[in-house]
Amino acid sequence: MLTRPLKLALFLSAAWLAMANASAGELTLFSGAGFQGRDLTLRSETRDLTQMGFNDRAASMVVRSGRWEVCIDSNFRNECRVFEPGEYRNLDRFTNAISSAREIDGRGDGRGDGRGDGRGEGRGDERGEHRGRGRGRDGVEMFSSPSFGGARFQVRDDVRQLDRSSFDDQASSLIVYSGQWEFCQHPDFGGQCRVFGPGEYPNLDRALNRQITSLRQVGQGRPRGDDRRPEGVELFSAQGFGGERFQVRQDFRQLDRYTFDDRAASIVVYSGQWQFCQHPDFRGTCVTFGPGRYDRLGNMQNQITSIRQVR
Repeated sequence: MLTRPLKLALFLSAAWLAMANASAGELTLFSGAGFQGRDLTLRSETRDLTQMGFNDRAASMVVRSGRWEVCIDSNFRNECRVFEPGEYRNLDRFTNAISSAREIDGRGDGRGDGRGDGRGEGRGDERGEHRGRGRGRDGVEMFSSPSFGGARFQVRDDVRQLDRSSFDDQASSLIVYSGQWEFCQHPDFGGQCRVFGPGEYPNLDRALNRQITSLRQVGQGRPRGDDRRPEGVELFSAQGFGGERFQVRQDFRQLDRYTFDDRAASIVVYSGQWQFCQHPDFRGTCVTFGPGRYDRLGNMQNQITSIRQVR
């Protein structure tokens, strides 16, 4: 027969487990936009969605509770974004690109009316207020340490060249509050460049970590009267212009694994005639594309290693 103290201990343990389960985060991924297709519900850290047959398949999601970080590569590497509780009918550049997901700090049921638009905007929360994050902000905020730590620097206008006093080669993480922003390694938007939409980016990859020297707003949302058309080429890691993207304005004799080697699945050519080749130094099978949008690359999908402008 159970003693009274033991009964009390068992009761309290059961109550604690019930509360823990009730407060645990929950994320549901869907293989189609608008919550269509196959679905997968996550309630715990998932380091590699390949094991669950859902790698690079999510096209929409519902965050039922908690705050969830989703990343393009397994083990929470490469580009990541944090999503608050809400419904995300499409995932923009994260469409068919998510490989890992985990709930991060602060759990709650989140079942209010917080609906998202699929862009993971940097919303304020009580944990983030000490960093100055919240509603009403615009532009970009860069941080000198990963996960939004260290010194920070706010940008609302184009910067052709950051100097040492204004964060040149210092950014290790960033938040885009509004618009589409292009970040480049060299002055005047030269070198390797990447475009990021609204969201939180706690870790920058090797190409940009402590490498950003110039940045500007591009595409829709750019201030009226200053909507310069992008130049060169943009590569996408998923068909239909989804997944991660990589901007090219110069010849590359060899892309390495940090700069899109064998990763391109669709392409937009904004200007000029560009040759795309399977092997370094423009060898192997090559194809040439002029200005246009190429949502599928056929035999060249995930095969491009070198790029150059030919006209």
